[in-house]
Amino acid sequence: MEMTASPMKIAVIGGGRRCKAFLEMMDTRRFPLVNAQIVAVADPNTDATGMRLAREKGIYTTADYKDFYRIEDLDLVIELTGNESLLEDFLKHNPLKVRVLEATISRLFSDMIRLREEYLFEKRQLELIEFIVDSMFSSIQDRVMIIQPDLKIIDANNALLQSLGMNKDEIIGRYCYEVSHRSVCPCDEKGETCPLKMSVRSEGTAHAIHEHYDRHNQVNYCEVTIIPLKNKKGEVQLFLEISRDITSELEKRLETRTRILKRNLARLVHDDKMIALGRLVSSAVHEINNPLSGIHALSRLMLRQLQEGSPSEVDFDQFKYYLHLIDTESARCSNIVSNLLSFSRQQKTEYKPFQLNELIRKVAMLFDHKIKLQQINLVLELDEDLPRMVGDTGQIQQCFINLLFNAIEAMPHGGVITVRTFSEDSGRIVRLEVQDTGPGIPEEMISQVFEPFFSTKDQDKRVGLGLSVVYGIIKEHHGTIYVKSKLGKGSNFIIRFFLKPSSRKETEMDLPEVPDVE
Repeated sequence: MEMTASPMKIAVIGGGRRCKAFLEMMDTRRFPLVNAQIVAVADPNTDATGMRLAREKGIYTTADYKDFYRIEDLDLVIELTGNESLLEDFLKHNPLKVRVLEATISRLFSDMIRLREEYLFEKRQLELIEFIVDSMFSSIQDRVMIIQPDLKIIDANNALLQSLGMNKDEIIGRYCYEVSHRSVCPCDEKGETCPLKMSVRSEGTAHAIHEHYDRHNQVNYCEVTIIPLKNKKGEVQLFLEISRDITSELEKRLETRTRILKRNLARLVHDDKMIALGRLVSSAVHEINNPLSGIHALSRLMLRQLQEGSPSEVDFDQFKYYLHLIDTESARCSNIVSNLLSFSRQQKTEYKPFQLNELIRKVAMLFDHKIKLQQINLVLELDEDLPRMVGDTGQIQQCFINLLFNAIEAMPHGGVITVRTFSEDSGRIVRLEVQDTGPGIPEEMISQVFEPFFSTKDQDKRVGLGLSVVYGIIKEHHGTIYVKSKLGKGSNFIIRFFLKPSSRKETEMDLPEVPDVE
């Protein structure tokens, strides 16, 4: 019958952390070839961590290691405090049958336990760091991916997975451009900036704004930041991509910018209107003065004849003729003043139906005196079947006035201005042309004519705002304007207003995308 050897009895001097680690290692059988058991622990601090664990396990504890002498059949004493004087003192009074590990071996044993403690501590620290990083990675609201230098994805956070409507198994191992851009080739091969490759070249953080697709296959604008992740040697091993959806932010900025531009345009339109009004008034004063002088002369003539005696039958016929002239001339003055007042009013932008031909005729009457005085022939070729439009009549009137001023000033010694209106594309487009026989515009300046403060006239005549205001108003009405001109052959400004095909009679404006300048 095989006899099982009885376990070796071990006593420990020192009841601190090393003692606790040693007890735990013995419990987990870290020394499977050693048949031993700890029977006693000694430490002056009875509340030390190893002492407490020993008491919990039912092991004998004492404050004085000399009490070990009374333990029967004690085989081995291990000193874990690192205090060599304790070993010397114990050896001096040690019974011969009790073996004591020498200081060097004891320290080796102690270091082994200390290294185990450090390993466990670092392991716990690493687990804690991994838990914190994983929690942050999962809970961060921005979309985050970890990418290899070859553009393959090795991890992604919840925000990215939710935005794509995918799980990690569907993403990991795929290329980033496949997931974010729904593309079969990298960004830089399509002419776009690849922030990861920028980061590789600069060995630092890189930024870009990209269009990324979401779970609904909708395009969102994202601010992409690439951060290189380096090892201890400074070598880049992975890249962290952080994407933030800025679509709403860009839309708000665009709305704010559009609102500011509209406000500035309204102010510019009003300033230009006042300039045009001043020039119109200076011209209209002469035009009104002539009929008023005639009315005054006819009135005095009639008064003098009445004062001389009873008028004859012939005088009555003459008076009727005079009154007819007074009526027509006063009505003409009234219309001129009425149009000037209408043009001068400060009004809010209001879109409503109007007939372009009627507006052109009103403006032409305001310019009648100035045109005749400058020996210019104004020819109106208006399509009477022109569909009605929707827009701000004050602004459209201002556009036409500016174009007429521009044509008149281009012909200081006379010429012909031709104004045409007609419809195109089965009534979908209303076209307005203002053509002059002036000197024309040099080809290299045609692209600049709608820029603010640009003018081919003398600086004392124009400030260069008229055509830029016209351009802004036409764009506001979703139309286009361009100019055709050759030196010595005059200029032709062409405006096109687009109408919805389904409601040409109601004349709501459409929103086409067509070139502005030819």
